[in-house]
Amino acid sequence: MNNSEKYNFDDFTIEKYREFLKLAKKNYVFRNYTNFDKSEKFVLWRHDIDFSVHRAFRLAQIEKDENVTSTYFVHLHSEWYNTFEKEIYDLLIKIKNLGHQIGLHFDTHFYGISNEEELGEKILIEKNILDKLLGINIQVFSFHNTTPFTMGCKNDEYGGLINTYASYFQSEVTYCSDSNGYWRYSRLAELLNSSEAPRLHILTHPEWWQESIMSPLERIKRCANKRAENNFAKYVQLIERAGNKNIDWNEKV
Repeated sequence: MNNSEKYNFDDFTIEKYREFLKLAKKNYVFRNYTNFDKSEKFVLWRHDIDFSVHRAFRLAQIEKDENVTSTYFVHLHSEWYNTFEKEIYDLLIKIKNLGHQIGLHFDTHFYGISNEEELGEKILIEKNILDKLLGINIQVFSFHNTTPFTMGCKNDEYGGLINTYASYFQSEVTYCSDSNGYWRYSRLAELLNSSEAPRLHILTHPEWWQESIMSPLERIKRCANKRAENNFAKYVQLIERAGNKNIDWNEKV
């Protein structure tokens, strides 16, 4: 068996993503973290935006087409995008305007947090930043790159925000994740087709979902290359607008 078969490369396309949404709708009701009923057969569908807000917006459009909503978690310390950059800010506003929930993707590594008191304090600081930036009331957070410490933080809330790793979500809701570009715990297609789980918690990372079949490494390279190309194009445009020269070794670019 090659890696494409072993890790189900063909699952991670836009076409397949739409199919998964349709399949989920047949047996589950889509809810978010502030409106689910424990007696329902619900699915909580979330996106941790680690690398690409552009891909997040593409998934948000598909979800809008399919008349479902999900939650998009924004990472303020991402090294792959800048939340305060105009283009990224505009995309986040578009995602919000499509009817989706915005949450905080919180990185304990940035602060070196090792106790729950400091955790709550720092979460509240970042919540207030996102609130003011996007003009919304952030109500939920997810951890970025979980550790034994964060997985042990099982209170329902920290810093006034709902904790997606609270005891209830860890013990009572069936979890499925595409972390690192392949399925963890269960393959999503099998989970949705069986529909045996009474409640689902689905985590996807937008960068893994592309127009064509790629390996996880190819998908992440695409994100990196597109980011670099976009930044360079902006610099060229800036130079041209100012009427200045863009000089290389032999001639201007």
